[in-house]
Amino acid sequence: MKNVLKAKLAKTSKFLSGVALTVGAGLAHAIDTTKVGASITAAETDALTTGEFVIGSVASLVVIGLIIGIVRKI
Repeated sequence: MKNVLKAKLAKTSKFLSGVALTVGAGLAHAIDTTKVGASITAAETDALTTGEFVIGSVASLVVIGLIIGIVRKI
């Protein structure tokens, strides 16, 4: 009885260690950091371009507002 239990325990531990190695290897290959880095760089470029347009638009509105204010005073 004791030997049967030890044999089942040994089989179970081998199975669990095999599953853990398989799952661990799958998770290690699931994340490709180079693609993540490239995506972050592309997003930064898009955000900077959008920010430049927003800043340009706000600055032009300020200049237009100043010109209208100066023309009204004259």
